[in-house]
Amino acid sequence: MKLSLSGRLVESGGGTIIPVREFLDLAGRHGYEAVDLRATQLSADTSEADLAAIRAGLAENNLSVFEGAFRGKLDDGGETEFKKLAQIIADLGGEGIRASGDLATLKKAAQLAAPFGLRILYQMHTGGDFETVERAAKSITEIGEPNFGVMAEPANHLMARETFSEDMFEPIKDHLFGVHVQTLEVGPDAENALKLADGTEVRYTRVEYVDNKQIDFKTFFAALKNAGFDGYVNELEPCPGKENLEKTVSKAAAFLKPFLG
Repeated sequence: MKLSLSGRLVESGGGTIIPVREFLDLAGRHGYEAVDLRATQLSADTSEADLAAIRAGLAENNLSVFEGAFRGKLDDGGETEFKKLAQIIADLGGEGIRASGDLATLKKAAQLAAPFGLRILYQMHTGGDFETVERAAKSITEIGEPNFGVMAEPANHLMARETFSEDMFEPIKDHLFGVHVQTLEVGPDAENALKLADGTEVRYTRVEYVDNKQIDFKTFFAALKNAGFDGYVNELEPCPGKENLEKTVSKAAAFLKPFLG
């Protein structure tokens, strides 16, 4: 497995707190092997000058592109924008495009991405068709496209009340195309709340990786290995503020790398 750094760490207020080139240097300094470029960093409208800076930053930091993100709509002319972005990501050597929408939309996105040699990547998340491994397996079958797959994420599995086991990903192993990782704990008095697919509420708060007593990272990564996964593990913590970037990125890498071998 290989470690990727998400641009989510530098997103704030609809933009980014540092330029994309600085983000690439940040990833390179701390030994990440790839990056997840968010829509605030890479889009169909990214200029040639900015693309040149991205290509230089990737090369100088020995980084690959794990994924880009499409935030438009495939109807009302959105296919043109999608294809333009797909070409850009393919030219950068990217692996896939993160997309959202209902199952029909995701199927269409997979069909549009296929000629570019790209995958459609969907993070398993609470409250939808991919909340649990069982639901994800059913949705993947309904979509029925070989280049559509999901990204497991341990915090969302915790919130969805999934049981962590070393064979938990067996039902989706052929469509497990990536991993997102963040760290939180759940509790009735936690500060944040969201709804599960069954309408019940789950509350959570963010904690340091080393302080997390609820997510069984050891079993989670063992399950990935048992499923034959050897792709990108994408560090997805939200923006900690510019003053804490170096510490957050460094500590995440130190925690996650021992699980990847």
